[in-house]
Amino acid sequence: MVFWYTLSGQLDPFYIGAGIVCCGIVTLVSGDLIFRSDTSVIRSARTFVRFVLYIPRLMVAILYANIDVAYRILHPKMPIDPALITIETSFRNDVLRTSFANAMTLTPGTVTVDVTGGTFIVHALVREMAEEDLLEKRGIQNSLARIFGERDD
Repeated sequence: MVFWYTLSGQLDPFYIGAGIVCCGIVTLVSGDLIFRSDTSVIRSARTFVRFVLYIPRLMVAILYANIDVAYRILHPKMPIDPALITIETSFRNDVLRTSFANAMTLTPGTVTVDVTGGTFIVHALVREMAEEDLLEKRGIQNSLARIFGERDD
């Protein structure tokens, strides 16, 4: 709700009421994504806190990727090597798979093209960098697997 009030810039009764109604609707519609009935409230809360703490790390990765893409596009030789990369994961959780696909797509230079089960097909602007980040280091995968309590072997 703080986010709602910050963006609206209004503290009139109408906006306060609209904020309460909208936050309630969003909570009802999407609450089961993090706070699932098959897990305890404490575990769900921990997942939520870890996810919120992950956001700054993702923002830094997005900033770095933006700078890298700008450099490559503005460079006279345009050092790009586009490719499709297949990433296999053992992710079972739909929210985890969606978060992983979105994290890759939000990072400039990569776009998730298709997801089938735990298999992701990603278009990368630079093959070598994407293979290193997504297949060798697996930074995004490992972080999200830790957040959602799933192992990615």
